[in-house]
Amino acid sequence: MYQLGEFMGKQLKLDELRDFCLATADLPKPCNLDEDNTASLYRDQDGWTIHRKRAWVAALSGCHYDYIDFSILAGQEAGTPASRQAIRSWMQHLSTFVHQRDLARARPRLAWVSDLPADVVSVTFGVADSEYVAYLADGREIDEPGYGSALRGSVTLNLPAGGRFGLATFSPTSGAWSPAVPLPAGGGRTQVELPEFRHDLVLIARRVT
Repeated sequence: MYQLGEFMGKQLKLDELRDFCLATADLPKPCNLDEDNTASLYRDQDGWTIHRKRAWVAALSGCHYDYIDFSILAGQEAGTPASRQAIRSWMQHLSTFVHQRDLARARPRLAWVSDLPADVVSVTFGVADSEYVAYLADGREIDEPGYGSALRGSVTLNLPAGGRFGLATFSPTSGAWSPAVPLPAGGGRTQVELPEFRHDLVLIARRVT
């Protein structure tokens, strides 16, 4: 078991976390990221946002993410109104999303998204030739300029030739899906504009035919 939380504190370090998780993806047993007490004691929007983003990266890299919600106390077993609206709902959205995927066949490191906007860190996951998932997240730390500001730009998709795919987005904060937009027939490389987002966004490309 690897314990990173006690060393990270209120820091994102998302690209380093992703690289660590992917380095363990081929091990016989999944890596469990134990956030421990130090990293999970922050009961505010910034701390919870950091946990949401790290949890998505861990899960889509084939790892487990062990998080202690410090808003749960004796007599307050459901957390606080703020934590129920934020971190507890966000983790439920992640759990629901992940368990709706074909986990038996899905694998991380599907190279289908490139040319990311500045400051964006990505992790990819899915079933080759069927469903492709990309988690896009703002990698800036709290003390960096622009932290939490809106992100814009485009990405390049590289999907199998000869297929027809639809592209949708998923919000890690609301759990809402966008309608799927048909991509040009034939697959290959396609540049698409991202909707404006803050902190993170999920792209999902599904084969239609």
